Amino acid sequence: MSTSTHLPLCVYCGTARPADQTRCPQCGRPWIDVRVGAQTEDRVPVMAGAAVVAAVGAEATVETPAVSPPPPPPPMPASENSDVPPTNEERHGDPGGRFKWLIPAIIAGIAVVVIALFAFGALDGTDDTTAVPATTLPPVPTTAVPTTVPPAPVTTVAPTTTSTTTTTIPESSSFEPAGAAISASSLTLTANGIGPIAFDDAASDAIGRLVASLGKPEEIGVAGEEMGLCAGDDGRFVRWAGLTVVVAGTFADGTFTGYRYGTEAVPTMHLDLATPSGLRIGDPVSTLNQIYSSYQIDYVSSDGTNLFRLSDADGLLLWGPVSSIEDSGRVDGIYAPDTCSS
Repeated sequence: MSTSTHLPLCVYCGTARPADQTRCPQCGRPWIDVRVGAQTEDRVPVMAGAAVVAAVGAEATVETPAVSPPPPPPPMPASENSDVPPTNEERHGDPGGRFKWLIPAIIAGIAVVVIALFAFGALDGTDDTTAVPATTLPPVPTTAVPTTVPPAPVTTVAPTTTSTTTTTIPESSSFEPAGAAISASSLTLTANGIGPIAFDDAASDAIGRLVASLGKPEEIGVAGEEMGLCAGDDGRFVRWAGLTVVVAGTFADGTFTGYRYGTEAVPTMHLDLATPSGLRIGDPVSTLNQIYSSYQIDYVSSDGTNLFRLSDADGLLLWGPVSSIEDSGRVDGIYAPDTCSS
């Protein structure tokens, strides 16, 4: 039997274990093969206690049931173990008694920690922290966004003085021919109308005669001061290439009041109209002066445009734009007198 002080110690009572015995000669319990030195005896209780405190922490508040250490066995007479050196019990007054309750206490503390961790969800297999019941969260107030889109503001546009909202302008295809066709040579540009079509004729008749002679008009629209009508008058116009016919009132109940005949930048149809004396668009100013030498011809400028004005003793007969007042100038338009003239 060895007498070394580094023999295995009984973990229950601290008695040194002889190498040839399987049970503790002091308490009779089976051996656990762990060598415990002098330093190990001092460190085991401290480390075990620290592990229990760290595992439980602030979250585990369950009290560990006290475990009463088993009563120490009666000391053996020295004569029965004369060959065994003095044990820790003999030297220090049973210091090994600390080990009699330490292991059960550690096991009980670990069990309490595991139960506490499961109770708080620390070992539920997820990384989430302790779940807060949904009922403890105050409801977040929400404001429903209205889905009804407010109507867009309506802007009322005041009617202009040169248009009407009571009469619908017909399409050019709605005009029907009236009477027999008039030859181009008879459609002369006079101070009183176009050939046999006189001013103050009913608009429907005048336009019907022109449709029979020239075909369907190319454009219709609203006429105002720019066409020789007075401010606020309701008027219409009908256009065939360079010839524009002016109507005072509507096509249904208005009257033929004027015309303007000029050149087109891009001709859409061929018209060859002239005055009874033979003046045509494109003639030189010298021809104008020669044909109407017995009449009064005035040359004026309006908005940067040179105009001729042909008059007799009764007033204005014809007028229109010219490229220049010199003899080499060109006649660019032949207009009837305006209905509303100053």
